[in-house]
Amino acid sequence: MLFLADARYRAQAESEAPECRIVVHTGPFADAIAEACRPGARVGFEASQVSVRMFDEWRARLQQHQFVAADGVVETLRIVKEAKEVQTLRQVAHMAGQALADVLSHFTLGTTERQLANALGHAMQERGLDGLGFPTLVASGPRAALPHAHPTDKPIQEGELVLIDYGGMLAGYRSDETVTVGIGAVDPGLREIYGIVREAQAAGIAAAQPGARTSEVDRAAREVIQASPYRDWCFPYAVGHGVGLDIHEDPRAAKEGSGRVDHELKPGMTMTVEPGIYVLGLAGVRLEDTLLITEDGNEKLTVTPKAYRAL
Repeated sequence: MLFLADARYRAQAESEAPECRIVVHTGPFADAIAEACRPGARVGFEASQVSVRMFDEWRARLQQHQFVAADGVVETLRIVKEAKEVQTLRQVAHMAGQALADVLSHFTLGTTERQLANALGHAMQERGLDGLGFPTLVASGPRAALPHAHPTDKPIQEGELVLIDYGGMLAGYRSDETVTVGIGAVDPGLREIYGIVREAQAAGIAAAQPGARTSEVDRAAREVIQASPYRDWCFPYAVGHGVGLDIHEDPRAAKEGSGRVDHELKPGMTMTVEPGIYVLGLAGVRLEDTLLITEDGNEKLTVTPKAYRAL
């Protein structure tokens, strides 16, 4: 198997792809493809990753070759994790969870969302992680009703809920977890929302069994919220996704009839379960764990308890 790389990445390619023959190219990438492939060969490419300009350059240089869109081939091969991958995923989730515990144990009122996010990133590196799995999301009070709100300089105040969506990276593998915590005395109505989301997450986790369809996991969590007074504020996204080298991988746990592939869960797959309620102008709650599907159920890779907690 050939691996084409330029000189900057030769050492990294040799280290990370030992089963491949590394071919270093110094000219245009299209020339390297032409040298590596026989005339008339079918060349698969990821249409979602190749720009129009790049594709036009390839097609002009490689007129004797047939190009075939091959999106999803590698991703499909990665959907079931090997034992070594599972070990790394378990490790990164544990280390990231320890970093979160470190940061929350030192929280002080008035800390801004950005300061909290930065402190968490620093703590993950102090724990030995290579970096962030994705940009940390911290949103407090009414801003938590925005599912992907990025941290701002807003101070975190008494009586608010704070949503923290974070993950670390180790050897290229990611973790993904969301917690929501209260700050001091929180209104009982917000505690009620938290309780509903926790019940919904528990239902989704219980449904994530080998042989189940991913749509069943989404439905189990979604039905809990849709039966509550907050049905109109139910999460507007798929309840889960795989985690590995990318933060969002297959299998995706979307609503039945959404048009997404409805995967059958198999041992070795990973999947998040992350329902939420987002009441605009008031608050948001999301709880997320990453699961490993096992032979007889599932294992939580993320370690932070999801019982309600106030700082």
